Amino acid sequence: MTAADKAAVGRPRTFDRGRVIETAVDSYWRDGVDGVSLNEICRRAGVSKPGVYREFGGEDRLMDAALESYAATVLAPNAEKVTGDRPLRGVLADMVDLMTDADRAGPAGCLLANLQQSPERLGPAVRTRVDALRAGARAAYADLVDQAKQRGEVPTTVSTTVAAALIDIQCTTLLVLMAHGEDPEMLRAQATLAFTALTKPDPPRGASR
Repeated sequence: MTAADKAAVGRPRTFDRGRVIETAVDSYWRDGVDGVSLNEICRRAGVSKPGVYREFGGEDRLMDAALESYAATVLAPNAEKVTGDRPLRGVLADMVDLMTDADRAGPAGCLLANLQQSPERLGPAVRTRVDALRAGARAAYADLVDQAKQRGEVPTTVSTTVAAALIDIQCTTLLVLMAHGEDPEMLRAQATLAFTALTKPDPPRGASR
């Protein structure tokens, strides 16, 4: 064996950060944070646990990097599909259809929703990102509700903050139930019924409630 061969044998393999993040995204998304260990993610990615610690500083930073990647590659593109200056009822229907589409790419459910179900497993870095993404989603929902109010689709007596929270909670619940294998058709019907109350017009004056 030449000196070059010996050096090659002793040289550590290149750490593929992108592959590790992709593996973490799929693992946490598919199995939930309580269903997969860091050791298992290392095995699936073909890397050592010390290597992950050297690269990310621990599981918190790895999970945070996975959520950051998921937000950019899944959440942002999906958000673009359900925005626009159009009736709120149509936007909400498209959101429900998207979340209950069993044939869409990736596992059922949502990585962000999965993380919200296990707050005790979240470190400070990923917890901060979860909170920021949730706040961003509620702000986007609030904008949709305010636009709908201006078009007369939502009663002005409805609190925008409450309506945005309702949309957020319904979406999170729907995604969690999808991940648990519930019937998509039933979930779609339930979510549609829940959202109907948002766009229900005020009753005529003098009408019984």
